[in-house]
Amino acid sequence: MQVFRVFWDALKNLWEELFLLVLMNIVTIVFAIPVLTFPPALAGLWTAANRAANGKSIHWSDYFEGFRRYLWKAWGLALLNILVALVVFVNFRFYALDVVPFDISPTLSMWIRASFVGCAILWLMVQMYTMALLLEQHDKRLRVALRNAAVLLIAHPGFSIALALLLLAVAALSTAIPVLWVLLTLALFGVVCNKAVIHLLEPYRERARAEEEADTADVEPDRLRSAASADETAEESEGRSDGEELEEAVCGDGGRSGR
Repeated sequence: MQVFRVFWDALKNLWEELFLLVLMNIVTIVFAIPVLTFPPALAGLWTAANRAANGKSIHWSDYFEGFRRYLWKAWGLALLNILVALVVFVNFRFYALDVVPFDISPTLSMWIRASFVGCAILWLMVQMYTMALLLEQHDKRLRVALRNAAVLLIAHPGFSIALALLLLAVAALSTAIPVLWVLLTLALFGVVCNKAVIHLLEPYRERARAEEEADTADVEPDRLRSAASADETAEESEGRSDGEELEEAVCGDGGRSGR
């Protein structure tokens, strides 16, 4: 399965930057003690892990840049997670037979509570992709990252379930050996989740590149005809790079000036 190859590649990326990622994992655990600094610290760790997953070297500047840049978005995501957890917990308790204030059959109670547990599991699976998408996508809005994470989950259910089980196995092992949480586990989660998102986004990026190449091919004849029939614009065009000319051909003057 592809998920095992992605997991193995993530382990190799982790190994290449092991020393710094272990130190960053420890610092993130330290930042968890005041609580308020934990969400942005995770964002910083995910930022460094994203670079590692892309095969780039990492530095402390990457960690603290992610901490600073995504501070409010990380806290927004954390508050949203807290809200979801509260909603699930309250409803799970409310529909217990010994708590619910009205008559309800045991079977219906079980199904209602199971549905809330299922929603919680799906929400946790969405979280595997959210922060990594926030780092990878051009649109940095949190709701867009959440929407795209849900799209990836729905489009790749088998991959997502297998990935969740692998991360659950790592979490179980780390709980059995608590020192792993301090030294490595969060960094491993960061690299694996970023690697998974990079893998899942590749077909979309290839399609976008193909469409861009097709658009470029479509406008090339027009550019050649314009160059042949508009001698008076030669001096104005002189000195401009091919990239600038192509950008104007594709986007138009308004597209260029609006960037």
